Amino acid sequence: MALMAGLMPLTSTGVDQFRARHPTYDGRGVLIGILDTGVDPGVDGLITASTGAPKIVELRDFSGEGRVALSAVTPSGDGTVSVGGRKLSGAGRIGRLTSATTWYAGQLAELPLGKVPAADLNGDGNNTDVFPVIVVKAPDGWVAFLDSNLNGSFEDEMPLHDYRQGRETIALGTKPITLAANFEEANGVPRLDVVFDNGGHGTHVAGIASGHNLFNVAGFDGVAPGAQLLGLKIANSARGGISVTGSMQRAMEYAARYAEQRNLPLVLNLSFGVGNEFEGRAVIDSIVDAFLMVHPSVVLTISAGNDGPGLSTLGFPGSADLALSIGALFPGAFARPAQAGTPPAADVLGWWSSRGGELAKPDLVTPGVAFSSVPRWDTGNEIKGGTSMAAPHAAGLAACLISAMLQEGRKVSAADLAQALRASAEPFAGASAIDEGAGVPQLEAAYRWLLGGHQGSEYIVRSRDGTPGAFRRDGLAGPGDTLQAFRVRHVAGLRAAQFLLRSSVAWLSVPGSLEAGPRETEIRVVYSPAALTAPGAHVGVVTAWNASDTLAGPLFTLANTIVAPYDLAAKPLYDERRAIGPARVQRYFLRVAQPGATLAATVTLPDSAEQRATARLYEPNGQPFRELEEVQLGRSDPGTGRFVVHAEDIVPGVYELDVIAAPLSGVSATVRAEVAPLALTGLEASNPGNATRGGRLTEALLGAERSVEVTARGAPPESLTVRVPDWAARAVVDVQMPREQWDEFTDFGVTEFDSTGQQVGQGAMNYAVGRHSFEIPPARRDRPVTVELFPAFARDGGAHAWRARVRVRFLLRDARPLGDGSDVSVVAGGRAVLPLVRTPELTLPEGFAPLIELRVHPPQGAGADAVRRVVPRS
Repeated sequence: MALMAGLMPLTSTGVDQFRARHPTYDGRGVLIGILDTGVDPGVDGLITASTGAPKIVELRDFSGEGRVALSAVTPSGDGTVSVGGRKLSGAGRIGRLTSATTWYAGQLAELPLGKVPAADLNGDGNNTDVFPVIVVKAPDGWVAFLDSNLNGSFEDEMPLHDYRQGRETIALGTKPITLAANFEEANGVPRLDVVFDNGGHGTHVAGIASGHNLFNVAGFDGVAPGAQLLGLKIANSARGGISVTGSMQRAMEYAARYAEQRNLPLVLNLSFGVGNEFEGRAVIDSIVDAFLMVHPSVVLTISAGNDGPGLSTLGFPGSADLALSIGALFPGAFARPAQAGTPPAADVLGWWSSRGGELAKPDLVTPGVAFSSVPRWDTGNEIKGGTSMAAPHAAGLAACLISAMLQEGRKVSAADLAQALRASAEPFAGASAIDEGAGVPQLEAAYRWLLGGHQGSEYIVRSRDGTPGAFRRDGLAGPGDTLQAFRVRHVAGLRAAQFLLRSSVAWLSVPGSLEAGPRETEIRVVYSPAALTAPGAHVGVVTAWNASDTLAGPLFTLANTIVAPYDLAAKPLYDERRAIGPARVQRYFLRVAQPGATLAATVTLPDSAEQRATARLYEPNGQPFRELEEVQLGRSDPGTGRFVVHAEDIVPGVYELDVIAAPLSGVSATVRAEVAPLALTGLEASNPGNATRGGRLTEALLGAERSVEVTARGAPPESLTVRVPDWAARAVVDVQMPREQWDEFTDFGVTEFDSTGQQVGQGAMNYAVGRHSFEIPPARRDRPVTVELFPAFARDGGAHAWRARVRVRFLLRDARPLGDGSDVSVVAGGRAVLPLVRTPELTLPEGFAPLIELRVHPPQGAGADAVRRVVPRS
């Protein structure tokens, strides 16, 4: 059914038509490296390629998640061997394979691998099993014996070699997951990593890129079914599917060595990433670009991120200059079931797909939802969505093009392939370059581009701010802010002697042509301020073309985005019954300049019984609002959604409020946004207005809070243990670090454990500020909980000191009012200290203080409540 319904959406990029014309140009002869949570080699569709060759030629772990700590042991004369203090029989079975007298023992435990079902290696319904392991050196290399059925004997077990020797695997119990082994040796001592996909993400990605006869259904294929795969596990899935220190770098370098040793072309896919704090400065971006400079034939596709449709949300390493950053489209096949006599629904731009701003990316968009392979433990989750699904689609397209060129005896570089895909792309109507890049690539057109003898080019562009795109989030700086300079540097492929420049909009002016400089070229763009006053985002691009080959498509793009925000200090925003077309986004940019302000925004669907929409709020750096990222509206959901940014969370700057219509139908939305008339800073109210303002001050006890400054020495995780009070119903954990420090990482895990080691909460960070919460059932009250901080540095061996502030809040089920309230009045430009009533007795864990909510409710119709949560100083 999934095949017939088009749930592996190959039509969007013309893969089905290309395959019909060129059946052997299906990726054969090409390696695709999947840098992810692992790839399960026991899943139908990942067994063989279309040529009959093995599909997964190598599985390698770079995460250490399945590392088995080994210690030397000596077998007893009675045929037993001790592992973890327990004697197991069957030592004779092992001894027949080795003459060594020193063996190595360890244990593979489920509990560190996360929650059920992913961590349930044998499918018995729990994550508490511990499997004894013996490692010995056989004549053909290191082997591992696992007591797979936990019967206390190795007599009935088979030796497991390194996957690279013969692609051996095992599965335990009901076989929910497939295990493989990696061995390394140092000074004669083995190191064992057990490789598996306990995230499910990598196996799904692999099926999209290159699955063949998925689900054992003939013809149910991914994009490049002839390609072979490298399964490169970079992620610790138990900590939230996060990369670990150096894992991306080591996996890329290993894949390049593997391909070069076998003289095979290589495509890499990395469906990973986190948000940018300072675009263009991430360490992993520089690592990716340096790698691609050294390996100019390697194509690397990276997911753009899923924080869209807000501007300035595209993450790293998708922001690397030389990688292909892939955004997502929403395939029409998923919008409604196929119906006889009804045309299929059209593809639309994925509303969740991250957008550029400071970045002139994404490069392309491809299908971001698919029905693909999953490990058996993840059955039922075959449909997954995100730019993680779009990137492997693009990787498969690149593999098909390389396969075609191989079979035709043509040489091709990564620059050629990237340019072919961009030049073939079809844009969505109404979308800008920072929404979709070049658009949706078409495989046959990209192939024809390569046959046309064109050459690709790679240029690096920097604006005066050091970012690839020019982005003014708070409008032009003044009447004289009309000139924008870009520096352009050639790094790979064809070097053009002259640029022909074309502007996409009337408010951008550039010279018609420009001679390329010997090292870099400065291009000056002039803005017309009068055209940039209407509220909203004004996006225009300048494309540069090779004067000698304009049919090759643009050499590079100069992206310019000018945001004209609503100034909420001047007046509230009220936009009644705004019509928004199907799958379209209505953006509202809201300037909040006052520290300590409270921002309140509501979105209402007057016709909510018949219409649906999504509302999302973004902070001034592009980060989704830390407290509440989105609200679903209409039909079975409420007709009104509300965002409130409390005073302690406010970040002065320009917020973005987006309303997104459903894919198949438009919506009418009423939007309101305002700031409270009073700002709250600590225990003080201030009035930034020009008239006296006041209201009724009320106080409420929310719970308790503890704040801890963590200073760490490097890569090892840091932890903080606190005791859960017996009155707590929910916990909230905030982690904040310097924004500059964030550039050093590829991920940062935050996980909570109870005293038995079971996970109780998790919230891997996507930005330098992260917040997550978890419920506290009665059984976990009055017990310790440990907050673990798990850093992942970008550079292999590059771990160093870091710091973060951790704030743990335990909240009551219901806030407790304190006192009867009092009136507050503040003159224009003035300040007033807010009186606090005595806090009632509340049993507090060590280091915690009461958490109080202060609320100033103005007279009816005089604005939003001012709200701040404070910890009074004793």
